[in-house]
Amino acid sequence: MERRAEPGTLTRADETPLRVENMTSRQLVRRAKLIEAITELVEEVGSQAVQMQDVARRSGVALGTAYRYFRSKDHLLAAAMAEWQQRFFRRMMLTNDAADQEPIARVVGHLERSLKAFHRNPEMAALMVRTLTSCDPDVLAALKSMNEASAELFGQLLAGVSAADASYVTYALEATMVKAAAAMVTGQATLAESIENAVGVARTLLGDTPSSTVSPPKTRSRSRQSRPTNR
Repeated sequence: MERRAEPGTLTRADETPLRVENMTSRQLVRRAKLIEAITELVEEVGSQAVQMQDVARRSGVALGTAYRYFRSKDHLLAAAMAEWQQRFFRRMMLTNDAADQEPIARVVGHLERSLKAFHRNPEMAALMVRTLTSCDPDVLAALKSMNEASAELFGQLLAGVSAADASYVTYALEATMVKAAAAMVTGQATLAESIENAVGVARTLLGDTPSSTVSPPKTRSRSRQSRPTNR
């Protein structure tokens, strides 16, 4: 049977999981299988419903062995979220052909593609919100990696903006992305509304649109709210 633990507690408090930099090639493959399996399960049933025994079965990795790599389900979920984000960012960087564009154009393109990705994968959007509000030390370590990757990407997107301003703009845009994704997940806004709201914030921050022309954020009425489906 799968071991049970209270929310926020560690499954093996006295045992430290293997460090990625110390893993052999076979161990890295096993770790990747666990991350791939839980990512698939999250997209199918959501992060709350996933059980470690299901991850073990899907990945082909023994349950006891899985805990040598990840101390808890939350630890594994955070690692999966970080990997999902990194893959998306890598695609963004590889396909970024807007080096000659103004920062606002690059930022708008990123916001649109990111929100469309979360709309296609609503359970990953929900996992992102859950990850960002966790106090688990292992999750916080994964968040540090995610923040570093995000800072690197925004450094490219905001090339031409002063370093002092770019740090605040990045902070505001990351918060806007979370708010927009959460609004979609909870049915408070459509994809189009979320994109319009996020882009409006970006244009305001980067001075692209006079404040008098910026519309207030749009949300759906309570009677029309519905959670997006994974298509």
